[in-house]
Order: sequence, then C-alpha cells, then structure tokens
Amino acid sequence: MSANIRVGHVEVEDYWITVDTNSPLPQEDVIRISGMSPRDGTPVRCFMEDGNAVIGDISPGETVIIGSRPPPMARTRKTTPCPNCQTSVALTSRESMGATCKSCSTEFNLLRVHELGVMWSRQMGSKRSYGSGPIGRKSTIHIPGIEVGEAVTAIEVSRHSRVNGAIHATGYRIRSDDCPYAPGDIGIVQSEGENKLLLFDPKTGRASVQVTILPNSLEATRRAESQLGKRHLWVVKIQSFDAKRRTAIASVDRPYTWRMSQSRYLRKITSEGVPISP
Repeated sequence: MSANIRVGHVEVEDYWITVDTNSPLPQEDVIRISGMSPRDGTPVRCFMEDGNAVIGDISPGETVIIGSRPPPMARTRKTTPCPNCQTSVALTSRESMGATCKSCSTEFNLLRVHELGVMWSRQMGSKRSYGSGPIGRKSTIHIPGIEVGEAVTAIEVSRHSRVNGAIHATGYRIRSDDCPYAPGDIGIVQSEGENKLLLFDPKTGRASVQVTILPNSLEATRRAESQLGKRHLWVVKIQSFDAKRRTAIASVDRPYTWRMSQSRYLRKITSEGVPISP
C-alpha cells in the first residue's frame, strides 16, 4: 500500500498536495512531482514545518514546505496554552499534537497508544472514578471512567514529569478500530485551537473524529468557564458514535473536566510509578 509525502508551498499557507511514494525521494524529485517548480527558474528547496531546511531525502509520512525561503515564523511557531499552567507553548508541527511546557514541564496532547491492565482506581464521588496502570518505568497513566482489572487500549493526551522523575499521564479508552467509542464512554478533547473537539480515530492514527457537543451542555460549560476558568482539555461523555461518518455526539462532563486539572487531585491518584495502590 502506497504512503505519501505531504507538500505545501511557503507562499500559500492552506494549499497542500500529496506525493505518493513507498520510498524516500530526493528533494528535487519532490519539487518536480509536486508541480511546484517556479516557472521563472527561481531556485527553491524543501523545508520542514519547523522552518529548518531539509537535509537528505524526504521519507513517506513527512511533511515539507517548498520555497525560496523558510516559512515565516508566524506559520512555524503556532502556540497553544499549557493545560496545567496556561503558559503559551510553541507547536513546531502542523500535524503534531505534542508539546512540552518549559514553565511546568508538562507534556500534553501526545496521542500515544498504550495497552495496559488497570491496577488501581480512585473514586470521585459515587458516579465517577479514575483507573490507573503502568505504561513504563516510573510511568503511570490515569483514565477516567474505568475500574481495576480492566484491560484497555488507551490514548495518552497529557503527561506531567515530577521532580523525582516519575511521569503521570492522562488519557482515555478506545475500543475497536471500527467502533472506538460507545455511548457512556469517556473521552478528552481540546476545547480550542486548531485541533479542537477531535477524538482519536484508530483507523487514521490521529485525532480526526469530529465531536459535536450537545447545545445545553455547551452552554453550561461556557457558564462554568466564566466562573471556574477556561480549560484547554474537556472531558466528554459520548452520547453516540457514527461509525460510517466517524463523528460523535457528546456532552462535557464538567466535574471530570475541572477536577482533572487540579494538581492536588493528581497527587492523590498517582503511585510514583511503582506497583502499589496510589
């Protein structure tokens, strides 16, 4: 099955084409095949999305920008607020949802896939809980809405490095490739920015499931934001999932959304990365 290279032009921000290939291509071939060679013979080359010049061949799956100069800083240095401290954090890739906040060391929107067994849980009242499990040495992920003993596939969307080197991540469960979400499932979406209101789709390998928030829930969430402060990540409860259109309808679970961001709660549910009850 053929892969492709995504190609844009420095002068046109929203124009992209794909070059189908199963193997790396020289820059000259990418420029020629894409049809972006200047008619007047002006020399051009390929740049990565962070503005750095491409060195060597370009591999399938990569994104490049063609031009006689690097892409402008406003295009390469997109920003998003840190979900932990709200500091503006630079995003170096249009497709990547990964970033690290230099102010508080929080890594977020990593969209890493984990297969894990849930070893611990923590109740949030009578109706809500977080399940936790190890995802590596001194690394633990916490997932809303699951219980001890479950084996799940989880998508990691945020993580925080503690001073002792332990890593604590937050994510949500997905089910099968064809139907990753069922009514009642819990997910986490960005509330703003380029990738807002998207859930991970195992068929595409990225956040591409469009989520529509029920109007009454959206209105109530906006009111909560005015009182409690905005949240870059919303915890949502799935109401329905359309497997054909790859869309979902959901409501915002406000207790989860605002409790998730409180560091004192994160300390209660973490285990410092060792297999004991947190």
